[in-house]
Order: sequence, then C-alpha cells, then structure tokens
Amino acid sequence: MSNILNPLEKEVLIKLYRRSPGVKLGDFCRINNVSDAAFKSWLKKYDTEGLEGLYRSKKTPELLPDGVDKTAENYKRELIKARLELERIKKNYIRIQDDDGKLKEFVSLSAKNMTS
Repeated sequence: MSNILNPLEKEVLIKLYRRSPGVKLGDFCRINNVSDAAFKSWLKKYDTEGLEGLYRSKKTPELLPDGVDKTAENYKRELIKARLELERIKKNYIRIQDDDGKLKEFVSLSAKNMTS
C-alpha cells in the first residue's frame, strides 16, 4: 500500500479490522503498514463523521455526484449501474420506451436495425 490512503481505502481497513475481533490493533496496523496513532484517529473520525471524516482535508472533492445517496451500498449500486450502462453503450444498445413512456427493452443500434 502507498503511504497515503484515500478515504475508501481507510474505510476498507476499518471494516476489515472490525470483522477480526481476535486481532490486536498493533498487529493489524503493522501488517497493513499503518501507524497505530493514525489508525486510532481514523476509527474515531469514522465513528463520529462516517466516510466524510476520513478525508485528509475538508477541501477534498466529493466522491459521489450530487443527488446520489452516500451510503456504501447505494454507492456500489450506482457504480454497477454505470458499468452496465457503459457496456451497453460500447455494444451499441439503447433502451426503447413503450407507449406509456416507460423504459422497456434494449435494442441494438446495428446498421440492419436502423431505418432511414
């Protein structure tokens, strides 16, 4: 690991530590190349402020765009949705709407499906 961890990497370490109740803090920090003092500070900040507290500076830009829920589970869902959409775009698929305006099925934009 590099010397400077981003907030998500810090959060992963915190969750990993908490899932390992038999591991001593000092041993965990030594294995992950993190100082005990820094890790204790991260734990304290994470408990009080959540992911936002793990930023080195309050000027650090947001990880998620406006309007996206900041919980880890919703972040994962949004990431998966974006990856799926990217794959559909790469494969030249679009989603068509039915008569009610609801999104329905995916259709290939290949030359044989295009009408002029």
